[in-house]
Amino acid sequence: MKTLVKILFIFFVLVLIACGGSKHAEFTSAKVKYVSNNDFETLRLSSIEVGSNKEEAIYNAQKLAFQNLFFRGIPNSPYKKPLISLNEAEAYKKHKKYLNDFYNGRMQTFITNSTDFINKKGAGVTATVNLIINMRALRKDLQNNNLMQKFGI
Repeated sequence: MKTLVKILFIFFVLVLIACGGSKHAEFTSAKVKYVSNNDFETLRLSSIEVGSNKEEAIYNAQKLAFQNLFFRGIPNSPYKKPLISLNEAEAYKKHKKYLNDFYNGRMQTFITNSTDFINKKGAGVTATVNLIINMRALRKDLQNNNLMQKFGI
């Protein structure tokens, strides 16, 4: 009887391990979509997010685009893998000042063009933002601030 219980327990543990997710899973957001790119110079994305007013909705959509680029990657683009890390919480702990400064103003310096479409529903506002990100400058900035490894010589 004890042997049967041990075998069932081992079987159960193996099943749990086999069903566990991969640590290298690719996270995506249906709210951020790849549109196009110009080599590795620029990246054109479309991002949808909500806010209590037009300005907040636009800011949230732009921030979501960068969060996906930094921590999830952008499917079907040259940036399928995250630029910083899959572990967003750890990256925020390690680079809190940089990320806070980035989202509170510096983010705009990497957006070369942005158009928005606003849709008001009830009390909230939904913004669809099409933005072009200067990827060369962004990668250089991330490398200079040790958030991304430098490549090449």
